[in-house]
Amino acid sequence: MEACTTEARTYEEDQDLILHTFSRDQQVVDFKKVDAHVHQFKGSSVSIGAQRVKNVCMAFRNYCEEMGHEGCLTCLQQLKQEYFLVKNKLETLFKLEQQIVAAGGSIPMMW
Repeated sequence: MEACTTEARTYEEDQDLILHTFSRDQQVVDFKKVDAHVHQFKGSSVSIGAQRVKNVCMAFRNYCEEMGHEGCLTCLQQLKQEYFLVKNKLETLFKLEQQIVAAGGSIPMMW
C-alpha cells in the first residue's frame, strides 16, 4: 500500500502545481503549453483511475486545439471541481490508512 500512497501523494502534488500554473492570470494564452499541461494532468489521472478528471481533460484539450479561450476557462473550472473531489477522496483514504496502522492493523499490498 505504501507504493499506492506514494503514487497518490505524487499525483496530488503534481496536479496542484499544474492547477496553480493554470490559475495565474495570463493576458496571452500559450495554448500549446496549456495543452501539454492538460495532457500530463490527464495521464496522471488515468493512472489512478480518475475517470471524470480524464473526461474533462479530453474536452479541455479539444478547446486548446481550437484555441477557444472561453471553452478553456470553462474546462479549467470543471477540472478544478473534479480534481478537488478526487483529492478529498484520496485524503480520506490516507486518514483511514493511518488510523488502521495506528490501531495495530496492516494494509495489504494489492500488487
